[in-house]
Amino acid sequence: MNEVTIFRRFANKQGVPRAITEMWAGKMAGFAVGTIPEATDTRGTLEYLARMEVAQAMEFGGAALRLAFDARSVPEVAAMTGDGPGQNLHHLVDYLSSRQGAGDLRDDLDPHVMAEAFFALTSALVMSRQVMGDGSVPYDIPSDEVVRQLIELYLAGVAPSGAAR
Repeated sequence: MNEVTIFRRFANKQGVPRAITEMWAGKMAGFAVGTIPEATDTRGTLEYLARMEVAQAMEFGGAALRLAFDARSVPEVAAMTGDGPGQNLHHLVDYLSSRQGAGDLRDDLDPHVMAEAFFALTSALVMSRQVMGDGSVPYDIPSDEVVRQLIELYLAGVAPSGAAR
């Protein structure tokens, strides 16, 4: 892409990563949770968010990781990406806290830790798939089923004792 095209579309070089992060934000679990009509279905919502997070990361994971790492050491990149990752976590924390208040999740766990555990599961899946090469599954289980089972494991840890999972 030549410089004229960049300036016409994005105003400047910094506009490119800013546009990318804005595009990604709508498909990040924390940002998307507010758009789900039946978010009171905790299991369904978490499965939906996990599938969305995994799909987006499988598609854009390399570029997103690069931006995230660069944002930590390059002030210009940090300014362009803003607090997207932090806000993604914050919105998921808010959702999990609301589900704690509804009695769907354990109230003795910090919702920040629960949010980090959620992202750890989805990120670990994506990282293992990308490390293996083409994102293919080395065993015979479809990605949606892997995500369902990850959420099952997650809920086994964060659901109240005796709660239906």
